[in-house]
Amino acid sequence: MGAAKVGKSSLISQFLYNTFSPKYKRTIEEMHHGDFNVAGVRLTLDILDTSGAFEFPAMRTLSMQSADAFILVYDITDPDSFAEVRQLRDQIHETKNSTAVPIVVVGNKVDLAEAGDRQVDFHTTESVVTVDWENGFVEASAKENINVSQIFKELLAQAKVKYNLSPALRRRRRQSLPTGPQGPPGSSTASSPSNAPHVPSPAQLAHLQQIRERHAGSKRNSCIIS
Repeated sequence: MGAAKVGKSSLISQFLYNTFSPKYKRTIEEMHHGDFNVAGVRLTLDILDTSGAFEFPAMRTLSMQSADAFILVYDITDPDSFAEVRQLRDQIHETKNSTAVPIVVVGNKVDLAEAGDRQVDFHTTESVVTVDWENGFVEASAKENINVSQIFKELLAQAKVKYNLSPALRRRRRQSLPTGPQGPPGSSTASSPSNAPHVPSPAQLAHLQQIRERHAGSKRNSCIIS
């Protein structure tokens, strides 16, 4: 989860598919699956790539309710994106009614730091996240594949799951959230004001609910990551 254009989808693509595209594609909701062999036990990571837009509050809340662990991404060149991480973390605690939630905060686009584009200080942010918040913290670059695997290793550590994420053990597949016959939620129409909040389609909410129900009885060997 995180603000728009911070690189959430790019981090997932680099981790699961070893690919990176400089082109920006707006995400509504997209589910990715990764199967791993962890000390002889099969672990399935269902990674829900969420929208960075504010017009899908119902879907965001359902995503928080369904997920077992969270990766909150910001752009090190954009202080406002870190402020969004603060808000998301507070909302997660409120939705879960608990502060004992596995969370890793990720500063993406670290490859831009050498060019002098950094706007979010590393040491201050690391201290806030690891000491004050007691969450995991990683700076990474989806473009240069810097510390991308470390993000997910840290998340499993936060969730107290031992890991061995060998690429040879991965089986990857991809599944997009259905948009329904009327197109993706948030599409403007003549009868809806452009600044009105949008509601996800029944198909999208049903899809997310199926994800939640499918994993409700299998928490031991699977987890859903937003």
